Amino acid sequence: MSGLSPDEIVELTEILMVLLGIGIIWAVYHGSERAELPGDAQIPDPGQVDDTVPDQSGRTL
Repeated sequence: MSGLSPDEIVELTEILMVLLGIGIIWAVYHGSERAELPGDAQIPDPGQVDDTVPDQSGRTL
């Protein structure tokens, strides 16, 4: 049998779920300030020549 009462098990579960939620939120938002947002893409230098050769690497039919 468990050494914890049912109330203690519920309280421990609540604390662990709150900590898990904080951990998930941190994992999702950690480093999100470096994400490239729509409209923030780098504008290429107009002096550079476009790549006119299609990429031929990869799988073929």
